[in-house]
Parts: sequence; C-alpha cells; structure tokens
Amino acid sequence: MRDEVVKAYFKMLKEMPFDKSLGKETIQVAVTTNPKGVKSLSIANVKEDKLTEAILWTYKRMTYFQLIKGFEYKIRVWTSIVEALESINRKLPE
Repeated sequence: MRDEVVKAYFKMLKEMPFDKSLGKETIQVAVTTNPKGVKSLSIANVKEDKLTEAILWTYKRMTYFQLIKGFEYKIRVWTSIVEALESINRKLPE
C-alpha cells in the first residue's frame, strides 16, 4: 500500500498543487508511524471566506487515494486560540 499512496500523492501534487487562493499551506505534510501504519497530517491556514471552498477542494484532492484498499482520511476544521476566544467574546490576556 505504501507505494500506491506515494504514487497517488505525487500524482495529486502534480495535478492539484495547493491552491494559494484558498489560503496558506502551513505544513504540507508531517508524517509519523505507529504499529498500525503511517499517519500524515497537512495544515493550511484558510482565508476567512474560503472555508467551504477549501473543504470541497480537499475532498476532490483526496479522490486520488479513494481506490487504495485500507486508506482512510479525515478532514477536520480547527480554529486558532484567538479565533476560538473571539467566538465567545474573549481574548488572550496581554
């Protein structure tokens, strides 16, 4: 499976590089291993008005891996601490 994932990843990078109109790619890919296999993580700082578009773009990008048996992925939306505090009308202490 590793070779399939690497091939799919290289194809995806070539055909669908990061779309800078959506935001900034903070971490292209970080990789770790565990007894169950390999885990990777990508982080992007998405522009405020581009979240839905970025999620849809990411789903499209992940189609390169959909036929690889055993491959799983999750798309998660995280906020910065500043954004999280703003949502409850708070801010970091100065």
